[in-house]
Amino acid sequence: MRPPRSLLYWPVLGIALAPLLMALLGLTHPTDLTTSTVHHWTRLHLWLIPLFPLIGVNLWWLLSDLRGWLPWAARLGAFVYGVYYPAVDLLAGVATGRLLSSGVDRDAPAISTLFQQGNALGDIGNMGLLLSCVLTIAALWPLRGRALLPGAGCLLLGAWLFTENHIYRPWGVLAMLLLAVGFAALMWVRQRPAKQANPEYRVN
Repeated sequence: MRPPRSLLYWPVLGIALAPLLMALLGLTHPTDLTTSTVHHWTRLHLWLIPLFPLIGVNLWWLLSDLRGWLPWAARLGAFVYGVYYPAVDLLAGVATGRLLSSGVDRDAPAISTLFQQGNALGDIGNMGLLLSCVLTIAALWPLRGRALLPGAGCLLLGAWLFTENHIYRPWGVLAMLLLAVGFAALMWVRQRPAKQANPEYRVN
């Protein structure tokens, strides 16, 4: 029996919450780390610590109960994102802010090294995110088909803009909004009764 429509809203709202919060935070993200922005820069990245990994958690949520190699490959990509991308937040966000607050010069090699290392690890996370988004859509396609297209388009465009712009306004904020819409749309379609699936690739 199909669940009441009201029960379908909560996962849709829940999966959109993290990117929506990051879009709001992105509106306040300083364009650069300076002595005048350092305190907000540091606080902002401390707030972002629990939020960035939730993008990967959302992908696992969309893949819940899916079996087969393709869903697990998508989960692996989300795991890579969840492990490596937060390094941007911790190294290029929190650590650089703390150093500048302690009196280290903005152009000091230590701060440059933290930015470079954080961004290098973040690039690995970005590749994991993009791969996971593509594979998640591919994993859901046999069960949902063309109904996925609006949400898939938003998800892929949002993920690409995010990898290029972090959450800096305007494009990074737009990236988070697109991710929120994409996740919500895919979750809504995901909850529809499934088509008959291959026994080696099915939803429980």
